[in-house]
Amino acid sequence: MTDENIAGEETGFGRLGRWIGLILGPALAVGLQMLAPPDGLTPEAWRVVSLAGLMVIWWVTEAIPISATALIPLAALPLIGALSMKDAASPYADPIVFLFIGGFILAACVERWRLHERIALSIASISGGRPVALVGGFMLASMLISMWISNTATTLMLAPIAIGAARAMSGGAKPDLALGGALTLGVAHAATIGGIGTPVGTPTNLIAIAFFERAGEPIAFADWMAKAIPIMLLMMPVAWLLLCWPLFGKGHARFKAIGAVVKDALKALGPMTRPEMRIGLIFALVAIAWMTRTELAKLPGLGALTDTGVAIFGALLLFFVPSGLGNGEKLIDWKTAERIPWGIAILFGGGLALAAAMEATGLAAWIGQWIGGLDGLTAFALVALLVVTTILVSELASNVATLTSMLPVVAAVATATDTPLQQLAFPVALAASFAFMLPVATAPNAIAYSSGLLTLKRMLTVGFGLNVAAIVLIMTFAT
Repeated sequence: MTDENIAGEETGFGRLGRWIGLILGPALAVGLQMLAPPDGLTPEAWRVVSLAGLMVIWWVTEAIPISATALIPLAALPLIGALSMKDAASPYADPIVFLFIGGFILAACVERWRLHERIALSIASISGGRPVALVGGFMLASMLISMWISNTATTLMLAPIAIGAARAMSGGAKPDLALGGALTLGVAHAATIGGIGTPVGTPTNLIAIAFFERAGEPIAFADWMAKAIPIMLLMMPVAWLLLCWPLFGKGHARFKAIGAVVKDALKALGPMTRPEMRIGLIFALVAIAWMTRTELAKLPGLGALTDTGVAIFGALLLFFVPSGLGNGEKLIDWKTAERIPWGIAILFGGGLALAAAMEATGLAAWIGQWIGGLDGLTAFALVALLVVTTILVSELASNVATLTSMLPVVAAVATATDTPLQQLAFPVALAASFAFMLPVATAPNAIAYSSGLLTLKRMLTVGFGLNVAAIVLIMTFAT
């Protein structure tokens, strides 16, 4: 669901960069306060600028864990007169936070019983060991799973199998880098691409949805999918072509051995177990409820049904339904559930709290009026600039931190230009997920690069092509 291990992701700046960020953030905040506020900006808004600058620098450099940085508004906003403690704390309990929690408990249960492995291996086994088909099979499996499960977990699960397939082709010799690179990078990029497909596919999606709801422009689960899935489906063949270009027309005597690796892994799982069947049924029902929620809300007694309610109901059901193994065990226990990334819930709250302060002090409106007043800059050109900037920044910084920092500005521009928020923010939200060029950009990229089957040159080349494709497709279909 998230394409990053939030607690441990490297930004590319290293230890020195973290120390620089630790000093630069407060220095910038203090330095700004030594200057007079710009015309039209209140002292409280100017203090929020300093706070935002400090948080952005600490988010980008990860001077401290980004979830810890997200706690700063809770402590600072009441002190600088931007929000009361109650108003600063309320975003940390936003309904979108609980949508995330419910979705990740469901995902944790799927992973606990290894249902995701069975689905992935079943899809990959259809290829029969043919290189380009094998890459396509792994990418399809990765994409479908990552629409619902963590991008990082998806890559970690599929990458060892993909590496095994590449080594099977070598027959004990040095692995074929053309196939190995395509397989490992294909799994990683497909997981990233698949993450945009559903609201629960990656945290950036949820952050954007929360922003829409608070702005009075809510987007339904099905509506998000209707907008994002066409881009996802068009990105996939582009990624497949770029990765498989060195493999077209290439033959190899060990195709059967490659297919055998996948089939052996599937065979090792054995027959589908009762827990797999039960979690599969519950997950399917929750997914259907998400996709048809607007219609379900028309039924008697369900008028207040929300996507968050569906997620929490599905998650709670797991604690009641027996696993079917005859030992009294339920599908999930709290020990399993508590391992979900709770820090992202805090991260959501911190971003929403900062945005609320920008709105309450008039900072967001001031920024929007300034940008909206730029001569010769059309709405399309502005979106294009924001999309390109977001993708480039996400190559080095956390995509969650990038989007959290940019959304308040986007919202202000939407207000100043009298443009619907979704028209500007939805493309930026998708762009935040698309960082393909560098190993440090996302955890899936790092996992693929660490396999030893991928050169940096190839990652940069394929990633640049995908970044360009992402910009074109987002500007064509999401604006």
